[in-house]
Amino acid sequence: MEKETFLNTKDIRIPLWIIAISMTSFILFIAIAVLGSWLYPEGEDIRIKHLQQHHDEQVKFEQMIELLEEIKENAEEDRG
Repeated sequence: MEKETFLNTKDIRIPLWIIAISMTSFILFIAIAVLGSWLYPEGEDIRIKHLQQHHDEQVKFEQMIELLEEIKENAEEDRG
């Protein structure tokens, strides 16, 4: 019977494989994130555009409310 080395035993191989696969996945995730930010640098601009859309919608909403109030006042003047 052949004597097994410490790194070749079944008890240590499985955890080493799990660690290796986890580290590889982590490194790939970071590499993909860095590559994505390098290829699409406008990622931050999307958030700024989104916030600007909310601001624009709020301005339009306020304008609509003002117009509706004017219509209501005109309608009351026409009645009275």
